[in-house]
Amino acid sequence: MLAVGFWANTKMKSSKEFLVAGQSLGFFVMAMASFSSIQSGWGMVGATGTTSAWGLAALVGTALLAPLGFALAWFLLGGRLRLIAHRHEVYSIPDIVRVRYESKAAHLWMSIAMILGAIGYMTAQIVAAGVITSLLLGIPFAAATWVGAVVVAIYTVTGGMLAAVWTDLVQGIIMIAMSIVIFGIAMASGGGWSGIMGTLAGEDAAFLSLDGVKPVVWIIANAIMIVLGMVAQPQLIHKFLMLKSPKELKWGATVAALGYATTTLFSLGVGVATRSAIIDGRLAEPDLDSTATSFLSNFTNPIVAGLALTALLAAIMSSASSFITIGASALMRDLTSALRIAVRRDLMWNRLASLVIVGASLFIGLYLDQIIYLLGAIGWAAFGAAIFGPIILGIYWRRGTGIAATISIVSGLVLNVGFTLLTSQAGWVPPENFFSGAVVIVAGILVYIAASYATSSKADKRRFDELYPLVLAQNTTGAPDDRNGAVLADDIPQPRSSRANKFASEGVE
Repeated sequence: MLAVGFWANTKMKSSKEFLVAGQSLGFFVMAMASFSSIQSGWGMVGATGTTSAWGLAALVGTALLAPLGFALAWFLLGGRLRLIAHRHEVYSIPDIVRVRYESKAAHLWMSIAMILGAIGYMTAQIVAAGVITSLLLGIPFAAATWVGAVVVAIYTVTGGMLAAVWTDLVQGIIMIAMSIVIFGIAMASGGGWSGIMGTLAGEDAAFLSLDGVKPVVWIIANAIMIVLGMVAQPQLIHKFLMLKSPKELKWGATVAALGYATTTLFSLGVGVATRSAIIDGRLAEPDLDSTATSFLSNFTNPIVAGLALTALLAAIMSSASSFITIGASALMRDLTSALRIAVRRDLMWNRLASLVIVGASLFIGLYLDQIIYLLGAIGWAAFGAAIFGPIILGIYWRRGTGIAATISIVSGLVLNVGFTLLTSQAGWVPPENFFSGAVVIVAGILVYIAASYATSSKADKRRFDELYPLVLAQNTTGAPDDRNGAVLADDIPQPRSSRANKFASEGVE
């Protein structure tokens, strides 16, 4: 990973290479980097623990609904975001808000949301890396957390997003191979799939049901958070800004979804095998975040365990590197731009901002007492609430406004930070059926829609039209602009029906 970072550093000429990999990605690298940056310490370490404790329902969202989220993201965002990125010099999520709404307040608050969300999600990766590194090196958790943070910081600060996507590719391949191997080992440890299922059913049949040991309302809320949150994850959206050609979109969703679904075999296999071993008295029950490492220590030989733990670190680092770059961009490029602060030597300052993001995440990870799954959910919900309305709805809906975007982002931040502080610092215990992530995301979407209806104007619709000027020119004159018609044909796949064409080219009123 460090070698890739130093290689990428030789390609660094400007912030374009650092932030969007020079907009040079092909579909396979982009798709693999997308799934591996989503599949993280939260998804593998955290989901393994929750599967063991809560039943198969804990994995339904990540194994079945997350791939659906990939498909929706490609369908809804791929073509449009690549078009916007290449025609408006867009390198980040706040950049999209800037060109869509021309609102200083919306640009500012989206920058803040990206910084806070990146730190929140990075914290989950830092904690997961500490758990695994501690076991690998036999050192205390705090020291191990520092080691993991320093390694990922070095190659990301050195090579930026260019290093992140290529290391994501390598790490994604490692995760897929490891997940398949460990699933087989996990099944063998408990007498095969039928043997494990029989043990679990004999102890508690609810463990194998879709609603599991958690209330149905909680499961539905978790599903909402995962599907809507997946479409609105910046580490995925950011990849669309890096594509070199719209033709690269064709098979990306399939590759990313299959890759992600395959890696959930790790959480499924280890989760149910661990619970079976606990029931049989072959293993003492570990805490949630130690489920994966406990299984590997007790049921695999040291070489296999070491390779598996290395693959888990790959999952963690693939997400961490993306969030470091996203957070650094929001801090030194977007926030300063929104505040009208001129930044010279932006490449150097982006690297320093990357260190700030790592430092903040490290501090919170060492002192905030939350399990990895909940830490990841905090960051996931923060991004979903801030992005879904202003970005996903905003690039289709002409009525969307800068005021609505600002209100939606701020309300999502307030709710997310508020729930986090209430549960971690004020001792508030939420009701059993309450899942804050889904509440925050849905609230952000509803606020955006309501505020847009209340504040819509002709100027806002004009700003929307300016995102796709050539498309509108073709729609009204019957022919594309002479200077860029060929680019238009490549960038916007033409829908089959006239109604679909109107939707794709003009947006929704």
